[in-house]
Amino acid sequence: MTVHTFRLAFSQITCSGCGINRIRGIECADCGQRPEPWEVNTASLARRQAAVRARAMLSRSVSLPTSGCMDAVEFLHAGIFARLGAWMEGFLQAAAATAEGSMQGAQDLEKGVSEFVELRATVLGADDRRPLRALVTVLRLLAGELESMVDTYLAALIAASPLQAQDLARAAQRHLDRTAALAGRAAAIADTMEAMTSQRDIAQIQADLLTRALQAYQVPDLLALDTAGRDALQQLVSSRGVAGSGILFAVHDLQTRSVFDSDQFHDVLRRAYLVFRSNPTVLRTLATTPSFEEDFKRAVWELFDGSMEAAHAIDNAVHSRQAGRALLGIAAALVEGPGQVMATVLLLACGRKSAAYANLRHANATDLVSTAQQEPALQGLLDGLDSDLRTGRAHALVRYEQDFAVIERKSKTLQVAWADVLDRVFQGHESVLACQLALLQALGELGFTSFAVNGLWRSLGLTAEQVAITVLGTMNCRDVTITPRGKQWHIEAQVGSGTPLPMLVAMLQPTMPGDLEALVLTAHQTDGIHVLAGPVAPWRELSDAPEGSDAHQVAFLRAQLSWTYDGTPWLPTSLVRSWMAGQAAKALDTTPAMAVSQLRMLRELAVLAGDDALIWTLSGAIRYTRLGSDSDAAAELTQLAAWGSAPVTGPTWWQTYNSTLR
Repeated sequence: MTVHTFRLAFSQITCSGCGINRIRGIECADCGQRPEPWEVNTASLARRQAAVRARAMLSRSVSLPTSGCMDAVEFLHAGIFARLGAWMEGFLQAAAATAEGSMQGAQDLEKGVSEFVELRATVLGADDRRPLRALVTVLRLLAGELESMVDTYLAALIAASPLQAQDLARAAQRHLDRTAALAGRAAAIADTMEAMTSQRDIAQIQADLLTRALQAYQVPDLLALDTAGRDALQQLVSSRGVAGSGILFAVHDLQTRSVFDSDQFHDVLRRAYLVFRSNPTVLRTLATTPSFEEDFKRAVWELFDGSMEAAHAIDNAVHSRQAGRALLGIAAALVEGPGQVMATVLLLACGRKSAAYANLRHANATDLVSTAQQEPALQGLLDGLDSDLRTGRAHALVRYEQDFAVIERKSKTLQVAWADVLDRVFQGHESVLACQLALLQALGELGFTSFAVNGLWRSLGLTAEQVAITVLGTMNCRDVTITPRGKQWHIEAQVGSGTPLPMLVAMLQPTMPGDLEALVLTAHQTDGIHVLAGPVAPWRELSDAPEGSDAHQVAFLRAQLSWTYDGTPWLPTSLVRSWMAGQAAKALDTTPAMAVSQLRMLRELAVLAGDDALIWTLSGAIRYTRLGSDSDAAAELTQLAAWGSAPVTGPTWWQTYNSTLR
């Protein structure tokens, strides 16, 4: 916290009315004696007069130019945020100089307030449509706090007593502290906007978003980001979702807080999730329909391709109508691609449509989107998907003017300003992203955790290696190189000493090519070079298993047993035996048929671990389950009980995961 101080001088004299000391030039607080003419302190008077004039100036409003409020491009080019920062430093210096009695400081003070009034008018009059809504909203809050700070500092300069001046200064400092927090938010939004709008390298965009999400949630790596994101999801939709959903939410949430309307995004996400969750039968049917998964992925691709084409066209446009054509192209792609898919799913989930998806996918996109927008149960979920823009673009019924487009329809002719087109395009993105995230959340809870994932990165112009390097970069890894060798990856990197290597492999799993069979990770750490190696299949099995279930725990252990650390089994034998003994005890408490099935699965893991003693004890437990007291398995059961009760200390990474397994 930065504390700004300045010195105010007050002279004391003996009051001629009551004999008590009072402030020179100020009416006596005890007897009411008014100050004598000779008491006037010219420096103090000049300070007060300057502050009074400045406060009067602060209360006045400045008329905006007749041309109206700034559009998005003008506002960003005006550099309002940077100008506010530079202004504040100058104002505080002028206030301090004025307090010291400087005439130049008094002039600078009035000039500074005049500049602030103009900046305030610019902020209040700025276009608050997307993509500037988030930034303008915070800047308006910032301007409000700055105004309160200025007014309070000016009041302190006019204060009649040192105590009053100190109280006002403390109040001004509180406004200044809130200003600093709002300035930080505005800076983060402006920085993210700049990165998202100026960067054209897809891999760099994804890396930037992940890095910024880590900073926004104040977490060290993707594992912690997933936890924080799932905690936020829990507050929003009362469900933490599945592993990985927190990262997806955190990245989307970062985007919405920068270029969208975060309140509306959260509302659409919450309500769409409730619609999807209300009809699990429909979702299961859709998830197992190949054409739906392909349509879903294709919709994502088309939206991405359309956005990149529009960005290229806008970058190279020599006339506003060329940029306008690109914007209408995105508007059409939103309706025809993800809009149609999401409208179909929403209509099926809410019960408005009952036809097979194979039939609905061939229906008219505009009709489906319009039907969904008019359905009371889906009100507001697909706002921004504009059928008029899509139809006009599709049928070449648009006239492109400098500041607006004219769209001719049979029933009406519309004139739409380019700023409104831009706002609708961003709102359409906002609605689609929220619905997509809600659908993936609901599907994940039904066990479809890998829906629409395979090949997605490649369709967005990224290689699997690029995505993997990005992920590792957010997990405290540096100087990452990936060398594909047939169906095996060799990864080498500088890795932080506190980073759990198995978790690196788990986080990489969604990025790996579908035909990849094995991975070798060479980690350069402070205590030396370590090599983690093994097959990929067990990790895929782990990601597909319902989180928190016995199957998930078994899959996790199988993945660990399949891998080696510096050529030896990753897990200590004592740890494997302890966990197996606990699972065997749970199995023995179930029905005989279920117990035998579970014990056989555990014995398969023991075989994978190459532990003959563990195989022997589990075989005895199976025999006991089938034959009871005639099984002669007392020794085996005693050994299992001993392993289960013995204290075991596993690796640090295992201890952090242990609460999930127990």
